[in-house]
Amino acid sequence: MFAVIARIVVGHPWRVIAGWVVVAVAIIVFSPDLDDHTSGNNQDFLPTSFESIKAQELGTEYFPATSGATGTLVISRTDDAALSPTDQQAALGLATTLQNEKIPGVTAVTGSPQSFSPDGKIAALQVAFAGQPGDDIVNDAVPLVRTAATTALEGTGLEAGLTGNAAILVDSNSAYDDAENVITIATVVIILLTLGLVFRSPIIAVMPIIVIGVVFTAVRGVTAFAAELFDFEVSTSLDAILVVVLFGVGTDYIVFLLFRYREELRQGDNHHHALILSTRVVGRVVASSALTVIGAFSALFLAELGSLNSLAPGLIIGVALMLVTALTLIPAVCAILGKHLFWPLGPGPEPKRSPFGPISRFVGHRPVVVVVTIAAGLIVLAIFSTGYKSTYDTLDEMPSDTPSQEAFNTLSASLPPGALSPTQVYVKTPGPVPQDELATLSTDLSKIPGVASVTPPKLSQDGTAALINVILVDGPYTAEALDLVEGPVRDTAHSAIPDAEVLVGGQTSTLVDVRSQLGSDTALVFPVAVVIVGVILGLLLLSVLAPLNLLVCVGLTFAATLGALVIVFLHGAGYEGIDFSTPIVLYLFVVAIGTDYNILLAERLREEFQNGHTPAEAARISISNDGPTVSASGTILALTFASLTLTGLENLQELGAGVAIGVLLASLVMAPMLVPGLSVLQRSAFWWPANKTKPPAADTDARVASAT
Repeated sequence: MFAVIARIVVGHPWRVIAGWVVVAVAIIVFSPDLDDHTSGNNQDFLPTSFESIKAQELGTEYFPATSGATGTLVISRTDDAALSPTDQQAALGLATTLQNEKIPGVTAVTGSPQSFSPDGKIAALQVAFAGQPGDDIVNDAVPLVRTAATTALEGTGLEAGLTGNAAILVDSNSAYDDAENVITIATVVIILLTLGLVFRSPIIAVMPIIVIGVVFTAVRGVTAFAAELFDFEVSTSLDAILVVVLFGVGTDYIVFLLFRYREELRQGDNHHHALILSTRVVGRVVASSALTVIGAFSALFLAELGSLNSLAPGLIIGVALMLVTALTLIPAVCAILGKHLFWPLGPGPEPKRSPFGPISRFVGHRPVVVVVTIAAGLIVLAIFSTGYKSTYDTLDEMPSDTPSQEAFNTLSASLPPGALSPTQVYVKTPGPVPQDELATLSTDLSKIPGVASVTPPKLSQDGTAALINVILVDGPYTAEALDLVEGPVRDTAHSAIPDAEVLVGGQTSTLVDVRSQLGSDTALVFPVAVVIVGVILGLLLLSVLAPLNLLVCVGLTFAATLGALVIVFLHGAGYEGIDFSTPIVLYLFVVAIGTDYNILLAERLREEFQNGHTPAEAARISISNDGPTVSASGTILALTFASLTLTGLENLQELGAGVAIGVLLASLVMAPMLVPGLSVLQRSAFWWPANKTKPPAADTDARVASAT
């Protein structure tokens, strides 16, 4: 199949490019906007069976005025002094001013004598929005409130900062937009420099940027079509991840092809035959690699958390289109450029000295030393992964100068941090809510250690529902708050009133449900991804033991990578925890993308072994020829993901550093040394049951036939 594709593409390059242009333009012109299907609200990604979602629905029905997006407008003096009587009057007057302005998307701005903190330094005005966090009307209202408050306080010596779930989500979206710009610029620079140095050709350096840039735009369009057709939302992090995935994986596939193409040219083949042969051979590897990535990402569909399974469509579409690009558009462009592709120096001669020459000989002669040393190092790193600690504090993960973060810091210095987002306890009874039992519930909640205060119960208009706001001592996103709500608060609420439906909602309760479901999703996604990758490897290598070896290596690499993250961020940088989504996403990237390099080396090992070479000689040839390929492509991919560390968002920094470490381990250690070392140790058993060799002449005849 790949031989047929190669001959058609190389034989008709202009038709292939014309077809691509037509399809790409159609997608870009007619596709909906992906931003219209993007959300950063955790509640948008939870199943309706979860308690926090049921609580939200109950609140919307019986307390619509307070069940939507909320905000806290924090008023303080610019000199950090206590508010004077005049300042207090100005703060309360601000609530009236903003209410009278009738800001679109704002239903109420309220303040009272209870709005002032005990130390007298701040006033916390409450803002209610007409919608849920992430709704367009709410997102548009947040900057309007900030601007109106700043304007109203000019000349008073006071300043206002807006925080709360609505403002945090707006600031988060803005931070991700900025992050995408940083990532794109850094990625382009990295690819230009690295490809320019490796191939010494400005054409090769620029070509992937243009091609992958078009593919990225097309992927966003196709994903938007899918989101509209199947009615799903995607996470705000998708764009940033798509940039590094497409540019990283796409550059990998291009590098795989160019290295083999250059190798054939250096051996004296003409451009036409060399390109057909390279596309055929590398096409099999690239297709297997892409299917591995797609298979691993497909496991995300099994996750109940929408923030995880909503990543799957975009990533799968992206890798699938990149595969088609690598098999068609890239060879077509190479065919048109011909000898000019490697301008100005050409493919050049084989390097006289390469670090992979000595490495290949050492692996072939000392496989036990290689395997034991590398495995021991990975195991040591993996031990540190047991110290992993998660965090759900999305506010703390944003840059410190984020407006909502600054306002929260001012708020928490004078009030309990839990005042940012109270936990909501809803009570629904068939008839009127019993007042004595409701009062007992309020008292019991207030006695829970870790609860700062409890507001008086609020009854619905028909008297059959009640709302109690519980303010926690700790911030609503902290592990302490999650443990408190999951345990004592929910336990106390659920057992309080017989024959009543009691539900605990609010931001902290939502994160409790996210944490609970994440554990279940991880336990399902991890093994399914391994099985999918294992099956694809088995079909590619026609072996049972080789895929098992590769899967064990990849699993050890993941554990070592997570251990390295613990060392860097928890022990080194002093972070409170690593973002809760990092391990599962990191696992998929390391398992899927890290397997690319194993596939390239393993396929070459199998090819040379079946050509009649001994395991040691097959390892030497494979490492010498494909070691530079995996090291170059792995380094480019690692640097691409490392650009995430420049974003200022801690969760992206952790993911970028993790994937970079994992890819470097896979491309510099595992693929060019550990896997070949295992193949030498296990000899023909490594390829069981397809462990028969063929005469070298047969392979030579096949190479000639495939290139004609």
